[in-house]
Amino acid sequence: MAKQTALEKFNTAIEEFYRSRLILVDRVICSFLQTLAEDKELLAVLADCAETVNYSNEYKKAISKDGIGSYFLLPQGGKQIVTLVTGLLYEFDNKTLSVVDFVTKLFPSESTHESYTGFCDRIIRPYAEAFRARLMGEPEAVCETLAEAAPAPLTFPQKAAEDCEYWLHALLDAVTGDNGTAEDKRREYVTMIKGMLYVLDGRNPLLIKLLWIGLKNTLGTYKPGKRELNEIKLLLFTYGVLE
Repeated sequence: MAKQTALEKFNTAIEEFYRSRLILVDRVICSFLQTLAEDKELLAVLADCAETVNYSNEYKKAISKDGIGSYFLLPQGGKQIVTLVTGLLYEFDNKTLSVVDFVTKLFPSESTHESYTGFCDRIIRPYAEAFRARLMGEPEAVCETLAEAAPAPLTFPQKAAEDCEYWLHALLDAVTGDNGTAEDKRREYVTMIKGMLYVLDGRNPLLIKLLWIGLKNTLGTYKPGKRELNEIKLLLFTYGVLE
């Protein structure tokens, strides 16, 4: 039942890509990443993929150039596709890569909307299929030939994780003791804080980045937690999770 519910959330979030346009897709990407961050079943898929696949290496392999132009080719394996595209969407959301430049340069067409349609068909659609297959335990149509060759991803240092946990528990205490905030808001805050604590235990930088998006978007205007959020952000920058 939990996986089916997660699948429905995932499908709904993916459908928004097809309803959007390039100039509006920033909001869709942010909402999509938050959907992943808030569901343990979806996070488990990302954690499983990220255990053996390195985003930076996959990105370098996916980009190629010749005398005509630049190309972006997805890898064969489902784990590689899930890690690569999730990381790519994070880069777009974090503005370390421009989604407009990426789409228009790598999927050139007569109009920006046609370029965006190409991006959805050639990146988002196979990504969604690979993610669904891994979520539901279905066999993949292709062999994962690249996973063994990819080095293990870097892990978030234990000391850094412990420091983040300290500030997250302080933030949790502030939220649970705040009777001036509406109950539904407090529940939402608690869910995101516990989600961040959950991924810190695995110490995977990609998942920590993803949960940070959800945490900052959900609690970014929560004034009693401003110091705690700033301390967590500083730790993530210090230890290379954020750039």
